[in-house]
Amino acid sequence: MTIFTPQSMKELTIKLCQIPSVSGDADAENACARAIFEELLKVEPHPNNTFTVEEIDCEGDALNRKAVLGLLRAGKRTARTILLTGHFDVVDTQDCGVLSELAFDPEAYTAEIGHHPISKDARLDWESGNWLFGRGVMDMKAGLAIFIEAIKKLAQEPELDINLAFLAVPDEESNSAGMRGSMKAFMEMIEREELQMIAALTGEPCFWTSKTEKQPALRPYYTGTTGKIMPMFLALGLEAHVNDYYRGVSAALIAANIVREVEGNPELIDGRGADVLPPPACLSLEVRRRVYSVTLPQRAVCYFNVLTTSKTPAEILQWSLRAAKRAGLATSAQMITSAVSYSAHGGHARIPSSIKIMTVKNVVDALALKLGSHEAVTVAMKEFVQSLPADTDAREISVSTVEWLVAQAGILGPAIIVGFVPPYYPQRLNHRKNDDERKLRRIIEDMCQEAGVLAGDGATYMTEVFGGITDLSFLGFEGEREDLEALADNTPAWGDAYWLPMEELLALDIPIANMGPAGRDAHKWTERLELDYSFEIIPNLLLKTINRLAKND
Repeated sequence: MTIFTPQSMKELTIKLCQIPSVSGDADAENACARAIFEELLKVEPHPNNTFTVEEIDCEGDALNRKAVLGLLRAGKRTARTILLTGHFDVVDTQDCGVLSELAFDPEAYTAEIGHHPISKDARLDWESGNWLFGRGVMDMKAGLAIFIEAIKKLAQEPELDINLAFLAVPDEESNSAGMRGSMKAFMEMIEREELQMIAALTGEPCFWTSKTEKQPALRPYYTGTTGKIMPMFLALGLEAHVNDYYRGVSAALIAANIVREVEGNPELIDGRGADVLPPPACLSLEVRRRVYSVTLPQRAVCYFNVLTTSKTPAEILQWSLRAAKRAGLATSAQMITSAVSYSAHGGHARIPSSIKIMTVKNVVDALALKLGSHEAVTVAMKEFVQSLPADTDAREISVSTVEWLVAQAGILGPAIIVGFVPPYYPQRLNHRKNDDERKLRRIIEDMCQEAGVLAGDGATYMTEVFGGITDLSFLGFEGEREDLEALADNTPAWGDAYWLPMEELLALDIPIANMGPAGRDAHKWTERLELDYSFEIIPNLLLKTINRLAKND
């Protein structure tokens, strides 16, 4: 069996890409898990070493998807272990248009796409012959192929002196149900095998940056991953006919002021320079009623994408409460100004009510007083969630649940209820706080420099944090239990719409980095993988990284 060659890695990448494992298609995702599992059954360890692999159920996953968990134990008994991890789900191919049926056949797709109107950069890459196009080639089945081939090679090393854990998961592109649902089995393996996790490497690709006037295009590698949290605001108004405008308060007006307060707010911009993250962005703004009416809207909801490298859920909650208070004051001030003008025109207008600010937890506590206990609230809330259609989106479950809680507790407007909707990704940064973190950072810096030299273009650098979202977020938590409890207590339908492996998050603290291939245009119809760099340079740098981490210096 030929292993760990550019050809073997390319062939395995294509094999995995031919499985249309679109996130949410459980059958296809499980088929890809099975293919990875069967590929790892081909590992032939040296008699000194042992290798085990299994398909595991993703705990709490309503779609019953599988992950693949393996462990290569070195003949030289050691607890020191490196995790190689990644996801095998992909985004759908709707953006591929007429080529969507070819997108899971990388060689056919590559041959055809150049005959269509693609961007100048994509055409130059296509004409070079050094790029493979297709769904999943870079994000991220090539990375998994490299890891699998590396395990095959290292398993045959008679003097292997480091353990390698392997974890491949579904659903990274949606809600990370795969990674979250695998953490219990992963922790059980760590405890059972008495492993010391010194690093976690993901095979996520480095995304070529775009050339600017000040900066050439580069391949970035990272030693941290961005956190993501989704603060949610339910605005409760006072119903009134539009002809009795000043007898009510429009939930739409409250929500609009919330958006004005939160959207793009520089107070939540994290990072500097190449690592700066964008400000909050509204992902949904909706008046919550199903039919046309000339009644002032009673309920409206908005929620926001917030990226962070420093703030915990408890801190974001407190900031959101302050933002809600400012939005409430702005709403009241606007209505007072309007009422004064209306009165000057001869109309009669009353001064509107002040706007209460509450958390989801406050609403749950109020309902618990009414029902007699928090346990009674939990049971009733679960019954409500189960009454929703099975395919209801996780965010919609949370929003519908907080509306239900408000109604059951008898909370009247005008008010703003502050909480969260899924998903949540903790930030994971290399703070150089211990030897493992400092060592991994030095090695990745060296590998980036060497990668640029070997590529002959110097176009590789290291950054503190990946600006996107990765499953590496779930390999530890930079905060206290109270921070996670603030999230759980204020996410409606926690445990049903969404949950976290909280004990595992608090127990783990694994330094992270990416050591994957390179490509361009992830999630686009021109998604493509840089072949020579990805299958000739990176695999050898991966081995160097593992060998250097193995040295207990």
